[in-house]
Amino acid sequence: SISSIMPFPEDESDWKNLQIVFATAKGKVRKNSLEDFSSINSAGKIAMKLDPNDKIVGVEICKDDQDVMLSTKNGKCIRFESKKLRVFKGRSSKGIKGIELAPNDEIVSLSIINKEKGKKNTKDTKNDLETKERFVLSITENGYGKKTSTFDYRVTNRGGKGIIGIINSPRNGSVCSSFPVFELDEVMISTNKGRVIRVAVKEIRSAGRNTQGVR
Repeated sequence: SISSIMPFPEDESDWKNLQIVFATAKGKVRKNSLEDFSSINSAGKIAMKLDPNDKIVGVEICKDDQDVMLSTKNGKCIRFESKKLRVFKGRSSKGIKGIELAPNDEIVSLSIINKEKGKKNTKDTKNDLETKERFVLSITENGYGKKTSTFDYRVTNRGGKGIIGIINSPRNGSVCSSFPVFELDEVMISTNKGRVIRVAVKEIRSAGRNTQGVR
């Protein structure tokens, strides 16, 4: 079954400077040169070998000056530098550990985050923050969510246990998606029965990592 869709950059001259990151449900990650996937015939080609009962949950383009973030269904997340993830040669190898998962937990989202320049400045005006500050928006299965500034997600080493991104609770349900947004963005949330809602990010309350979020 299809698990991920990733738009290819239109400018082919950029391909040699970009990498592609794969993440699996069991916490494995792998990085290749985007050029390894520049020509794919209609039958497809093997992108990554998987362990039994594992599956790919995310594929993203990244650069060395960006960070990789993995989010789990139980609300944990880990952020590490893309440049510390080695570039694999060839496509038929398995990945390496991105996060140490607790029992019954799995990765649901892979995100690429731009590094913040300096520190969050309390003197920034509202207009400055709307265009400059980035958030991680987490959405849970029962329709709850919240946004938290990327400044709150510290960079650590790959393979650790991660930190809490959103509190998991019976009210919330499991996390189904987590991704970076700006204050002026809008998001569309769709259900498994085909209902959709469009929400302005600025209408979703900003809260720390150790919180549950709002409907």
